[in-house]
Amino acid sequence: MSENHRETVAVVAADPIVRAGLTRLLSEAPGLDVALELPDLAGLPRPRPLVVLDLHDQPPAVPWQELRVVALVRPPHPPDLLAALPGGAVALITRRGAATDLLPAVEAVRRGAAYVAGELLAALPVARAPRLTEREAETLRWVAQGLTHGQAGQRMGLSESTVDTYVKRIRAKLLAGNKAELTRRAIELGYVTDPT
Repeated sequence: MSENHRETVAVVAADPIVRAGLTRLLSEAPGLDVALELPDLAGLPRPRPLVVLDLHDQPPAVPWQELRVVALVRPPHPPDLLAALPGGAVALITRRGAATDLLPAVEAVRRGAAYVAGELLAALPVARAPRLTEREAETLRWVAQGLTHGQAGQRMGLSESTVDTYVKRIRAKLLAGNKAELTRRAIELGYVTDPT
């Protein structure tokens, strides 16, 4: 995580032990400032900070559209990620995986991407394959082949910032937190062929 841009984080958990544990994990990460520790979402200020939210003891109605959130969920019953994604950046992890998944999930949300812990993938409702626009599909092919955003932009006649925007949308649609996951999903969906 970059020290250049420090991220303000709110930890929201009804259980004080869980809240303290999450705060400790986050406080040790460079670039993060845990500014709030709350038992529920009611005390969350505006503008909204990045939120690490334990959903184990929270009401099921979460204002996803207002949050950039890393949610700790129960593996058998994760929330509807596809409904949550249009509102912002979302990551789903479990309490059991928090030690290894928490910081990568926070970093994904900081970048505006989605992140889903591996153990939750099987429990997510399977919807139709995500539909990419022609430009998104073209962007995905170039990025999956190893081009930087700048190089992809040159080939497509677009600015690097436009390619960045396409990549954020693609990551959200394909639930890919990093370039390796993006490439894997591109291969799975047939946008590129596996080079091996």
